[in-house]
Amino acid sequence: MTSRLPVHKYIAFIASLSLLGVSGLPLHGQEAKAKGKPAQNKKGAAPTAASLVKDMKASVVFIAKNSKDINPKSKQAVPFYAALKSTAKGLDQLEKGIADKSPEMLKGLDTTGEGVTQLSTTWAIIRGAHPKSQVGRGVKSLDAAYDMYLSHFGPSVAILKKGGKKGKLTDAELAEIQGAGPKMEELIGNLKQAASSAKPKSYQHRMIADLISLATKILGIQGTDRGTYAKYQYQTGRLRNSMGAYGNISRYYYPDYYQSAWGKLTPFVNVLTSIFGGSAWGYYDGWNYYESSISNYGSYYESTSISTSISVTEVSTYEESVESYSEETATEEDTEDEEEIDEEQEEDEDDEEDDQSLADEAADCEDDDDGDGISDEEDEDDDNDGVSDEEDTDDDGDGEPDEEDADEDEEEEEEEDGEDEDCDGAADCDDGGCCEE
Repeated sequence: MTSRLPVHKYIAFIASLSLLGVSGLPLHGQEAKAKGKPAQNKKGAAPTAASLVKDMKASVVFIAKNSKDINPKSKQAVPFYAALKSTAKGLDQLEKGIADKSPEMLKGLDTTGEGVTQLSTTWAIIRGAHPKSQVGRGVKSLDAAYDMYLSHFGPSVAILKKGGKKGKLTDAELAEIQGAGPKMEELIGNLKQAASSAKPKSYQHRMIADLISLATKILGIQGTDRGTYAKYQYQTGRLRNSMGAYGNISRYYYPDYYQSAWGKLTPFVNVLTSIFGGSAWGYYDGWNYYESSISNYGSYYESTSISTSISVTEVSTYEESVESYSEETATEEDTEDEEEIDEEQEEDEDDEEDDQSLADEAADCEDDDDGDGISDEEDEDDDNDGVSDEEDTDDDGDGEPDEEDADEDEEEEEEEDGEDEDCDGAADCDDGGCCEE
């Protein structure tokens, strides 16, 4: 069996959100200035909403291009290819919404978010059967671009632009906050019932445990200001994406369990869509986000370096291939993938600070450059390019030659750049304040 990174404790708070350690400041054109010390960007032009979508599309194509050993005709690969197709569809919506300056942007962002979560989770489950695949690099790149978009142009950022963190809420917004608690309590109760019937130490149990953690995190949010509302909006979005993705995966991989346990859970996806998200487009009024660029983006272009390997012709060719996928033709059995799906999971109760969702483990693991589930310390080919690290001049595949690549300084630099420490979905400024105040 392939060596794996530890699977973390089942039921725990998500200690950090998947922002991949990169942070930045949303700017109106080039007029706004970052507060505090200058941005420490490694390379590349300042990302925009449109350029981030382009990078996400390139990542999808990279994944499709490198998934040749994942049989599209197998039943076990259905959630993988279905997620790839859904993500591509969401990105088309997102791109159109940006161009048209319309609410289609948010619809595309929602579809993309669920697709990215489902793709990352499915890869986390089956990657042990594909140890030489570079799909993991594409998954990590896609997640990095998506999170960069969300933390600079997402709805929680737009919300904070309407009065800052301490801004007062309307009566309607306060009512949404007050109604969220009972909904989360009801959902957690239903999730615990679903967990009781799940197979112990299985992925079906792990996914329910992730959802309990996310819902419990929302239940713990306190406050009545605009910053609180942004947290609710962002966290319910994460929960909504995870519920949609995990429900789809359970339906494909564990149909009997899905039929018996998910009946009370599926309706909550619609409930989560209606609260905190129903009026999100109104917050974009007066913000020309489509003309903005990100001043402080750290090592973003290293996280997404694979996108430069994809040509315009390949984007067109592979997008057509991805969009033509049909699960109706998936009738074959893949025994190796099935072994991974049925693999028993182990609890790790000693490392609570690193608790992550199953999707995050594949897309946001800092010590696994190629996302293959083997830590870089144990991996002899960190980027899975077929060249051993000893002979590779760019062993982590970040586009920087090893002799010029100060990877040992990345963690410190990223910490200095700041993250989303208050978990409201908006990147923090260099001085620790909220960029949107």
